[in-house]
Amino acid sequence: MSKLPPARTYNQNHIPRKYTPGKRRLSIYWTWSYPWESQRDPAAMENRFSTITEVRTVLWPDYETPEYSVAQFLQGIAGTLELFHRSTLSFQQIAGEVTGHPVAVFQRIDQAGYKLPIDERILADTDTLLVFGQRFGQYTRSLMKALDVAVHNLWGLRPALVKGTKDIAPVTAFRDIDKLGLLKNVPTLNFHPHLPHYEITEKNGRSIHLLARQPIDPDRPHPFTAAGNTEFNCLLWMPPNQQRAGDIVLVDSTNFTTLFGGTDSLENFWRNLALMK
Repeated sequence: MSKLPPARTYNQNHIPRKYTPGKRRLSIYWTWSYPWESQRDPAAMENRFSTITEVRTVLWPDYETPEYSVAQFLQGIAGTLELFHRSTLSFQQIAGEVTGHPVAVFQRIDQAGYKLPIDERILADTDTLLVFGQRFGQYTRSLMKALDVAVHNLWGLRPALVKGTKDIAPVTAFRDIDKLGLLKNVPTLNFHPHLPHYEITEKNGRSIHLLARQPIDPDRPHPFTAAGNTEFNCLLWMPPNQQRAGDIVLVDSTNFTTLFGGTDSLENFWRNLALMK
C-alpha cells in the first residue's frame, strides 16, 4: 500500500512551536495582499502577477495535466499565487527535516481577508523569518528602511548559462567572508530569466557584505551590461550590530522555490540557511 501524503490544513490559528536549543524555527512571510493581487485586472500589462493561463502558455506543456485543470486548480492570477505556495514545499520539507520544526507560512492579508502584520504573533516563535516581497514593494521597503537596509533592487537580469548547456553558470563567491557558511557546497543558485541586482547604497560600505555575484548572459543586450557590468550582486549579508541582534540575508525569493529548477546545490543552500548559527 502506497504511503499517502499528509492531510493539509487551512484557515486555523497558528500553533506556536516550542524553542529547542540549536534548532531554528523558520517562518515564511508573504508580504502580499492575496485578495488585491489575485483580483488585479489581467488586461493590465505591468506590475502584476501572471495568470495561470499565461504561465501555461509560456511553459507549455509543463502544466497540461489534470491537476492544473479548471476542475482542480484555480485559474487566473490566483492560480499563480497558489503555484508559488506549492513551489516552496520542497524547501519547507528540507528545512523541517534538519531543524525538527515545521516551517510556518504567513501572509500579510490571506485568502480569507485576515490581516497579519509582522508582530509578536509571528516573531514569538520564529528564529529565522523569510520575508518574500516581490519587486521590493512598499511594505518591504518600509521594513527595510526601519531596519536600515541600504539596498536597492535594480533591473531584471538574465543569468549566464554554462556554454553549450542549459545549466546556470556558477556564482562568483566570496567565501572568505561567508561567516555563516551559506555557500558551503553551493556552487550555483537558481535560474530565473530576470533576477535583480542588489545595489548597495550605503556610503561607507561597511555594514553590508557581498557574498556572491552572478554572471550575466552577455548575449541579452541590457543597459546594465552596456555600462560594462558582467555580473550582478545576488547574495548579501548584514551581520548583527549594536542596534540589531540578528543577521539579515538578502537573496531573491525564487531561490526558495522549485518553479525554476531544483538542484543539489540549491538544497544545500536551504540546509545551510536552516542550520546557520
